[in-house]
Amino acid sequence: MKILTVFTGGTIGSTKSDGVISPDSGNSYKLLEMYPQNDKKVEFTAVQPLNTLSENMNGKFLTQLYKCLSSYDLSEFDGVIVAHGTDTLQYTSAYLSYAFGLCKTPIVLVSANFPLEDERSNGFHNFCGAIEFIRSGKGRGVFVSYVNCECFSDIHRGTKVVQHTAYSDELYSIHNNLFGKINGKEFIENQSYIEHKDEISMSDYTELEEKSDVLYLRPYVGMTYPQITQETKAILLEGYHSGTLNTGGNELTQFCLDAEKCGVPVFLTGAEQGFFYESKLMFEKLKINVLPPASPIAMYMKLWMLKKDRLNDVYLSCGGDLY
Repeated sequence: MKILTVFTGGTIGSTKSDGVISPDSGNSYKLLEMYPQNDKKVEFTAVQPLNTLSENMNGKFLTQLYKCLSSYDLSEFDGVIVAHGTDTLQYTSAYLSYAFGLCKTPIVLVSANFPLEDERSNGFHNFCGAIEFIRSGKGRGVFVSYVNCECFSDIHRGTKVVQHTAYSDELYSIHNNLFGKINGKEFIENQSYIEHKDEISMSDYTELEEKSDVLYLRPYVGMTYPQITQETKAILLEGYHSGTLNTGGNELTQFCLDAEKCGVPVFLTGAEQGFFYESKLMFEKLKINVLPPASPIAMYMKLWMLKKDRLNDVYLSCGGDLY
């Protein structure tokens, strides 16, 4: 079994010195050193296109990672493992998901909650889970292998992973709908999972700049909306957990009017059917485009990747982010 291993830094490639966790290029390939050398059935090819803490991730790093993966004939490998930091794991997994779609060679992202030398770290377990998932031959496209508190790895679809909650290392998918689990060395499929093709044609994709041209806003009490600039391509609002926004004042109304004047479309993520609050009656009047249930981060990445004249395509492949 041949696996391309791509190291990008993050906690999984860092060491702790004097109480500070920093990327360590000398520690990058430690995962391969930890893997049992007597397992002759796995042959690793290692590459490191970048080495950064994931909180420093930006558009140029994402493009650099994509170009690195694209430079290989992935059909020559049984799978690809990308070692990545945990903070922005969701952004990169969504980006690669849309870039590669349901590629025949599975790409699995792994990360670590603590440096590998820390006994609390789940990094090596995540790595082993990725290997066993690749070995099963049951996956196409991009995934995340991650161990929470249990003894098995959850296998997430790359577009479904949601933001970590504050002060928690645990990782979940929208509606907690996993692709499957690794129990020991066995991959157990989630029989209720429905798969859809979900990708962005590279002809509709613009190479990402360091900074995003999508304004992504999450709600808070007493919210002040920022000014819309000429560089803003689209606006993504994330609703409260019920998919609601504060429509009781004039702030959102004025913001949406400003967006319309600037020709900038406004999208809302986090909303779903079944919550008919009166505040939602304003969305159509304000010309807010309500997206189907999907990972908010995935929707942000999709809008960022799409060319301005293809922004409506954000709806076309939402099925891949659903159930």
